[in-house]
Order: sequence, then C-alpha cells, then structure tokens
Amino acid sequence: MKAAAMSVWIFINLLCFGMCGYLYLIWSQYWMSIERQRLFAKSQTPQKTASGVSYQTFSEQISPVNGSSADVIKKRRSIVAIKSGILNQVSNKSSHSHSGNIVMKQGSPRFPNIHKPVLEFDSEKYSCDDYTTPECEALTKEFKELLLKEFHRVLMSESKVFASGLDSQNTYDVKYYRKGVKEPIKEEILCALKNVTVNTVTSDDEPFRRLGFKIPKNPLQEKASFNTCAVVTSAGALRGSRLGEFIDSHDMVLRFNNAPTENFTDDVGSKTTFRILNSQVVTKPEFRFLDDALYRDVSILIWDPANYSSNLEDWYQYPDFPLFPVYKRLLEQRRSADVHLLNPQVLWRLWAVLQDFSPYRLRKNPPSSGFIGLWFAIHRCNHVRIFEYVPSVRATRRCHYHVSGDDAGCTLGTWHPLAQEKALAHHISTNSDLDIFQRGFIDIPGLKYSNCAK
Repeated sequence: MKAAAMSVWIFINLLCFGMCGYLYLIWSQYWMSIERQRLFAKSQTPQKTASGVSYQTFSEQISPVNGSSADVIKKRRSIVAIKSGILNQVSNKSSHSHSGNIVMKQGSPRFPNIHKPVLEFDSEKYSCDDYTTPECEALTKEFKELLLKEFHRVLMSESKVFASGLDSQNTYDVKYYRKGVKEPIKEEILCALKNVTVNTVTSDDEPFRRLGFKIPKNPLQEKASFNTCAVVTSAGALRGSRLGEFIDSHDMVLRFNNAPTENFTDDVGSKTTFRILNSQVVTKPEFRFLDDALYRDVSILIWDPANYSSNLEDWYQYPDFPLFPVYKRLLEQRRSADVHLLNPQVLWRLWAVLQDFSPYRLRKNPPSSGFIGLWFAIHRCNHVRIFEYVPSVRATRRCHYHVSGDDAGCTLGTWHPLAQEKALAHHISTNSDLDIFQRGFIDIPGLKYSNCAK
C-alpha cells in the first residue's frame, strides 16, 4: 500500500513539474518574440551630430583609399548602381523591404533564426569610392542597420543561455543584481564610465608592500593629460586601411597586447604612448614580455581578472595567469619602467556599466582590452578617437591585422561581452556615419566635457 501511494505521489510531482516547465517554455518564447519585435523595429535612431568640441577638422583630413584595381572599381560601381536602383524601387513601393533573411511586414521585422548572422563579413559591397554620393550614403545606412541588428542578434542569442544564471556560466562567481535596465543615453553612459575611476595597484597595497614590489609611485603618467588621443585596436579590418599617418597625428596613441607597428606603419602608424596588456601576454613565453623591445619605453597597464568579490590578497593567491613573479622581476630589472597593474575590481565595475545599459543578461566575464582602453582614454584625453572598434565596412573575419587567422568571435565576442561593448561605444560616439562605417573610427568626448551630477 505504501509503495502504491509513493508511486502516485511521484507521478503527481512529475506531472506538476512537467506542466510548470511547459508553461515556462511557452512564456519565455512569447516574451522573446516580443523582445525581438521591439529591438529589431524598422525605425532606427536618428543620426547623432557632434556637440561641443568635435573632430570636424580631423575628419576633413581623411580621403577615400586609393589604389584599387580597375576591375575592383568597376565591380563596386556596378554594385552601387544596382543597389541604387533597388533602393529607388523600394522607396516608390514602401510596403515591403528585404535585407538578408529579414522579412519586413507592417513595419516589424522578424528573424526566423536568431542564431544566423545577418551581417556579411569580408565583403566589398558596402564600400564607397566616392563618399559624397547619394549611393554611398545609402550603402552606409544599410550597413549601419545590419551591424546594429547583428549586435542585438548576438546579445539576444547569448541571453538565452546567460539569463538562467547557471553557475557553469559564472566562472568568476559574479553576484550582481541590477535594479532595472537603464536607457542608453549618451550623457548617462559617459557619467557611469566617469564614476569608474582609474585605480591601479600601489606600493602601499597589501600584499605587494609586504612582498617588496617596487611599484612606481605615479600611476601611468597620472599628471599627464592629452588633447587628442588615438586608441588603435588590433582588428584585422585595419589591414590595408592606410590610416597610419592619421593615427600618428594624435598627441597620444594607445595600443594593445603584442600588436606591432613595424611593417604595418602605413595602416596603423608608428607612435605608441601606452599599451594595455592582458596577463596572458605578460606570462606566456612566446610573447617575450621581459625582453621584447615592443614593451620598452612606453607606459603599460596590465590587467588580470579576479573573482567578483576577491580582494588583492585573494587575487595574488589565485590570479588567472601567474603574472606577479614576472611583474616583480620587471620592476627589479627596470627601475624606471612605468608599468602598472589594474586593480581587478575596476573590471567588474566596468562590466556593471555594460550590464546596466543592456536589455539582456550578459556573459559574466570581464570586458575586453578594447573597452578598458576606451574607458582609460576618456579619463586622460580631451578628445578620443578609436579605430575599428565599432566595425566599419571593412569588417572581416580576420582577428588581427598582424597575424593570420579567421574568427568572427574576435568582432562579436566569444568570451568578452563584445557586442554590448561596441553597441555602447556607438551610442556615445559623436561623429558622422561616414566616419564610423566607411573611414573606420568613432569619436568620443573626454570626460572633461561631461556634465555629471555631483
């Protein structure tokens, strides 16, 4: 009798759990459908114009890249002509529009498969030979719309995994509960980034004081300030860009990891003021951190993630990569080196900014070196220009301009929350769509010009 009763009890519980799971699945799919329609709405945010001090004078220095073969130019112009004709037909009918796998119906796009990319990499069909033509404006607008939708597609796709908050997706034991989603308003984003101050490890911090680390007293040229700054990513899209001379015209140039300038000066310039390095570059022998001239005579900021709630003592005991012995040896060998460790809590404060302004749950991994560079530069510079962070029409699967290897994750993210980083960067940019999507850079005002409440 007891066995029969127990069997009935187990059956009823399984039935209840099954029904609850089925109802939750229906509920989640319904709200995901509503979210898709809201975010992929046909209307786009109006183009922002520069306010206050801008980079107008710098923009005039850039001209279209020359040197294309006659066949390529002919092909591009044919594509422009075809697209122009299609755009004219669409404007006359105005009831239907098609772009990739996007089907427009009554002004609300639908995405049959949110895991399928909507943006084509390694394509020349959006590039312009003449930036002043209506055809170029139309191509730029089309690329922009696809790119922003691609950011949202990636965020939406990832959120289906990360929204559950499973510990398997939370390596750093992040415990963060936001009160609500903030509207991505430019001034509010800048103020949030301003509240994350530049904080590096000092010689007075334990355990570094006890262990005799001879850390420089003035963090990263603390008293230095710069008017114009170029943040040069390592993106493969910079290869063939011919932006080198323009990059070197800035007062300060910030680069990342082991990205070289030698043999690539035409595209990325030769000047380097700062480098931001992740701890893998510092610790792995193939990067020769202690010996390579690439890391000499520049100011360096090194970052390594710690658990969300860790203090410096915990971090020293359990770093992601064993950077501390290498760092101590560097300080002993080069007493004048301006090399500092970023306090790992800064990483999670930056991650919180990204999460607060995202409509989706983000992967609980620290932001990329690129976003750290953006944040650092707007703290130290009056005007910041970031090259190929928000992808231009040169978007490519090639990860880095200086090495071979294709992976779209380098642009959209497989570990860092890159899609949200770049969407947020676009929100705070002040320059024209031609600058961003054809020429390949965004302009962001330094925090000196932000009007944040005390």
